[in-house]
Amino acid sequence: MSKIRVGFIGAGRISTLHALAYEDNPTGELVAVADTDADRAASQAAAWGAGTAYSDYREMLESPDIDAVEILLPHNLHLPVTLEALKAGKHVSLQKPMCLDMDEARQIIEAADRADVTFRMVENYRTYEPYERAKSMLEAGEIGDPIGMRVKTVHGLGKGGWQIPSTAMAWRADPAVAGAANSIHDYGAHITSIIPFFLGEVEKVHAMADLSAGANRFTGSRSVITWKQAGSDVFGTWDMNESQEFVIESDYYPVDEWVEITGTRGILWLTRCTARMADLPPLMMFREGKTQSFEDMETDWGDSFRRAGHEFTNGITAGTQPQLTAREAAHTLAISLAAVKSAVEHREVSISEL
Repeated sequence: MSKIRVGFIGAGRISTLHALAYEDNPTGELVAVADTDADRAASQAAAWGAGTAYSDYREMLESPDIDAVEILLPHNLHLPVTLEALKAGKHVSLQKPMCLDMDEARQIIEAADRADVTFRMVENYRTYEPYERAKSMLEAGEIGDPIGMRVKTVHGLGKGGWQIPSTAMAWRADPAVAGAANSIHDYGAHITSIIPFFLGEVEKVHAMADLSAGANRFTGSRSVITWKQAGSDVFGTWDMNESQEFVIESDYYPVDEWVEITGTRGILWLTRCTARMADLPPLMMFREGKTQSFEDMETDWGDSFRRAGHEFTNGITAGTQPQLTAREAAHTLAISLAAVKSAVEHREVSISEL
């Protein structure tokens, strides 16, 4: 069986992790790279063994030699490029967050419904192996019925991590390009995706957040966000902090996550994801008075991108839907937007309002 031929639209920092998916992919291969910086497109295509480089992604969309595209662009470009790619008959993997607002999200949903191709918004936290293991344990009833969830995230001073290009920092600080309160809308898209991943859809949100941008932080990077799961009395909290004095060992971004899920019979703890903040097993469970540790899994954050890429091309080949559908992606966006709206208006916001 021939492999799905994939092209990247965008060759910025995050594309280097998406490329990991095509080093050993049995169902897909990276064959082209498009970037407005022609030199970067050519150099990255050569580095990844892709045969063609484009300075205009529209030429890629016109090529019959491309089956699917991964859209890896600033957020304000997600809507127009996604619509063009779907119209061109290409399978689409879209980087998070889905887009800037719910009107744009509805346009993508409608276009994905009309298209006879696969659309998914990629969310690598959902293919991070410790998170997958924790979800399987939840579904198996290891800690009983979930009754609460707590997420702790810390942005700090990276030790050993990426050098982030100034251009990438600049566009993320522009609300017209990245959306409002970028720590909640951009980075936060990861968190708002794992909440329904573990516990199902969210009904309403309340947030207290510092929406001013400090010298070394993005808006919303100091926040406390609470939510209620739909159709239940299960609640959760997301506590986000930032300090340039807080040293975090990381091969990637200087941020890490701690997730705690409480059930009627026990607790699951996920002690890392993006970085290596805690010197602890990646997954632990407390039940019946005892704590168990689980370490027999891949914990490098980059591996979650490899697994996500495989899920995309495997799904196309098998005719199955990869995570996340357009409607699921829109729900994760709505959680983020509800949190920002709540912080601005100082009130609880229902997802149905959006």
